[in-house]
Amino acid sequence: MTLTGKGGRGGRNCEFLLSLALASEGMRFDALAADTDGIDGTEANAGAFADGTTCARLRQAGLDPRAMLRGHDSWTGFDALGDLFSPGPTGTNVNDFRAILLR
Repeated sequence: MTLTGKGGRGGRNCEFLLSLALASEGMRFDALAADTDGIDGTEANAGAFADGTTCARLRQAGLDPRAMLRGHDSWTGFDALGDLFSPGPTGTNVNDFRAILLR
């Protein structure tokens, strides 16, 4: 991935989820993407939750999910929805964790 523009807030897990939400909009799924150390990029969250309604809920909140993805500002959207996953620092950095439940 090449970062362009001035950039926003959010790490690779939130960015992954926003991209997944856009590509799977309207589908029945639930997803979690998080970093095992409790920190996604430079923010105080480990990641976030997304589902098939994420993009519709962002639009209802007055946010444009495509523009957020282009601006690498996924954190702002998940924060507005209350969908950030913030367990706090774990002291263990094993890997990123991603789970997707298709229904």
